[in-house]
Amino acid sequence: MSKAGDGPTDVAQRERRMTVAVVDEQAAHATVRFLESARIYRLPRTSADFAASLRILQTAAGTGVPVCVRLTAPHSEVIESVRANC
Repeated sequence: MSKAGDGPTDVAQRERRMTVAVVDEQAAHATVRFLESARIYRLPRTSADFAASLRILQTAAGTGVPVCVRLTAPHSEVIESVRANC
């Protein structure tokens, strides 16, 4: 039996192509704003790829090139991972 959140539809709802507007590094996380959303997203420092994801987000903020953002759950504001070239 599969767990809720394992299907292809869930993955599609968790991953979005977005354009970074602002990245602000905080003590416990980085806050990120995207042009496509009014929400404020968080990238926790406890994320496995925090440093790499933060670099990608900061570079994207400077260039305006969209990135693929994977959230921890559909409609979540917590970023699980980020990848360029999507």
